Amino acid sequence: MAFSADTCTEQARWKQRFAIWALMGMFATAWWILGGIASGQRFETIELPKGFEAFKDPKKAAELQRAAGQLVTAKDLSKLDAKVPGMAKFYLETYIPWKMTQRESLPELTDTIENLLKDLERAQRSDSGGLRTLLGGTFMGLKKVAEGNYLPAARINAINGLSRINASPLDITNGRPPVPLSYSFPVLMKLYTDEAQVDGIRAAALHGLHYYASLAFPYMKPEEKKQLADEMKKLLDSKSPTSRDPAAHAYLQRFAVDVLDLFRNPNDGALGTQLISISTTEESPDVIALYSASKLGAFKKELQGPAKDPAPIVKKWSLRAFQNVESEIARLAALKRPSPALQQPPNPKDFLQRSADIKKKVAATPRGGMGMDSGMGMDSGMGMESGMDMGMEYGMDMGMNMGMGMMGMGRMVPVAKPQPPEVDISRRHLTHVLQQLLRGATGSRSGQSETPSGLLAAAEQPNQAALKTWVETISGVLAALNDDLLDTQEKWVETLQKQRLVLGNLAGLEVEMPEQEEADVNRPGLPGFAPLPGFGAPQPAPAADAKPENVPAGLPGLPGLPEN
Repeated sequence: MAFSADTCTEQARWKQRFAIWALMGMFATAWWILGGIASGQRFETIELPKGFEAFKDPKKAAELQRAAGQLVTAKDLSKLDAKVPGMAKFYLETYIPWKMTQRESLPELTDTIENLLKDLERAQRSDSGGLRTLLGGTFMGLKKVAEGNYLPAARINAINGLSRINASPLDITNGRPPVPLSYSFPVLMKLYTDEAQVDGIRAAALHGLHYYASLAFPYMKPEEKKQLADEMKKLLDSKSPTSRDPAAHAYLQRFAVDVLDLFRNPNDGALGTQLISISTTEESPDVIALYSASKLGAFKKELQGPAKDPAPIVKKWSLRAFQNVESEIARLAALKRPSPALQQPPNPKDFLQRSADIKKKVAATPRGGMGMDSGMGMDSGMGMESGMDMGMEYGMDMGMNMGMGMMGMGRMVPVAKPQPPEVDISRRHLTHVLQQLLRGATGSRSGQSETPSGLLAAAEQPNQAALKTWVETISGVLAALNDDLLDTQEKWVETLQKQRLVLGNLAGLEVEMPEQEEADVNRPGLPGFAPLPGFGAPQPAPAADAKPENVPAGLPGLPGLPEN
């Protein structure tokens, strides 16, 4: 099996991904640790053998670490002290497991695993004479922690470490990805298939199996492939257990999709049919439905049966995109704070200004300034020289800022401004949604591919025109959402409302633009107050014989008005 340079680059990124996963695992299991303490659940700890308690002292432990470090760089073990291999073995198989199971060591777990794997890779690259001791000791120590009743965070880190132990490291020069250690596979399978284990442990083991299968596929035994494929089919077909959040279950199913796609026969469309069903089922969470849709981009002719008429499929996909846009509109509306209510009417004194205050302001205005009494002529203190300087500076600025913006038609090209964080987050989410759908339809996230795959490759000739129209429409929505000039939340929401109409039309829905709120015509800026004479809406002139309203009968008339 040949591997390209892109493949090796991708495998090199696994180290960063696993470091992030280990950190997430610690946070994800924190609730379990605290819950176990509160409920009285007890976790075991590994104890150092009698006579070796002195190594609890960090200074003594440093002697063990130095011994392991000597094996990393040793070319000839005969030149080392005879105690070094034994101390290194004790360090990896006993001291490290003891340290990982201590509560006070929780903050150091990730660094501990990373250092072990780095030392092992250094020994492999230098062809160290102590490689066998290092490889076996690292595996045995982590296996001991992964399988025991120890702190969940320690077990998850140990499982991640087992997953990343490689029999041979990444070889970028020759284009060879790392080869995982085969001894890790049965340990990971045992932990994943044990339903008595909590979800955190099983999820970590599943993550390790996914990594193992993606790199060790050419070297796996047929029975190992069958065992893993059967478990992944069971996972993909299963419903979320009552003890597991549906979104978390859907996330785990993504690993099953990857493994089954890796193992499938190129001419077998059974998985593609299942992915179409998942992506078009409205009850499927977005995390698995959209992922399944994107994975269809790797299929071609094998989808000709279920995708010969893709119209019903893309209609369901349009509905999911429409719902995501609506969800973003609602989320952004919830973030908008209402304007504070006016507690008291304005104080009339605030609108009055004494002449003495005006004189002070006039006196404080510098000559030549832009005050109320300053003109733009010679009387303003701005002489011809100042005017020329201003003109030159203004011309320079206009030339620098607009030189490339003034085109043949004399129109300035707008300059993009930074988008607010809430707009940027919303745009990234919706862009990812649409890109996954475009990839499932054409094999490309942009919707343009020289060798189309996915639904476009499987659709019958009469149905391809309608599918291409759908792709062009979705691409147009994607372009509209990525307009750099949407630099305010108001502009962004307005664009979402417009694209909501487009997606609703593709989904076969009758969608209308929301009605605009009517402005308060009683008094600008002060809703709820009646207009004052001379302000607001024009008032009709009273009739000559009009009488005042709401005047009780029998009371004397007002001065100047006839009596009732």
